[in-house]
Amino acid sequence: METPVRRLIKPTTPRTVHLLNLRGVLPAPVQGEATTESDFVQVAALCPATRYIASQPETLGLPGQNYTPDYRVETFDGSTSVWEVKLEAKVPRNRALFNVAARYLAERGEQFFVISEKTLRRRRQHQVVRLVQRYAKGYFDPADVARVTQHLRARPAGAPIDELTTQLRITRELLFHLIAKRVLTFASVASTAPTSHLIHTDYLEHRDALHLARWLGVSAWRTDA
Repeated sequence: METPVRRLIKPTTPRTVHLLNLRGVLPAPVQGEATTESDFVQVAALCPATRYIASQPETLGLPGQNYTPDYRVETFDGSTSVWEVKLEAKVPRNRALFNVAARYLAERGEQFFVISEKTLRRRRQHQVVRLVQRYAKGYFDPADVARVTQHLRARPAGAPIDELTTQLRITRELLFHLIAKRVLTFASVASTAPTSHLIHTDYLEHRDALHLARWLGVSAWRTDA
């Protein structure tokens, strides 16, 4: 685990800093400045590929300047990727910096991603994640939990939410609890619609940065963009 680099903030610059303690999902609390970073942490944490998230992980000594990215994410394949959470309006003015950072990190074998508030909220994933996480600490009958997990372990392709609740006579809240615990996950886009397909996380093909990127709906930063 990495110790975050301390960022010096002028007292005249108002910032809201959240300490997100997602017990049972991440091994340590993660800092998020303002709502957009908090949304990123919560959505990324629910991705079954994510093992650990470090805020402000290091200061990169780039040619002519230093740069501290927002996050480094370690995935279950053992690789790491670096993420910048930036307001959409500020991305163009930082393109040159991001190009240099992406090249620097690529030489170390790390991918660099930039994600904006519009991308984070485009598919309303942040709202889905908040709903699901409400049930992370809930208590549910172990027999019901076992029935759901056994049912989906026997079905690699998964099943929709409405089918699971009807056939197994269980509540949506139990399914949300198992998603929050990353026992189950969404087969595609995170959605709590009745037709949303769920699979057991044992059947994920990859747990790497590309899976996380697809989960968040972004691609690695392209220096020729």
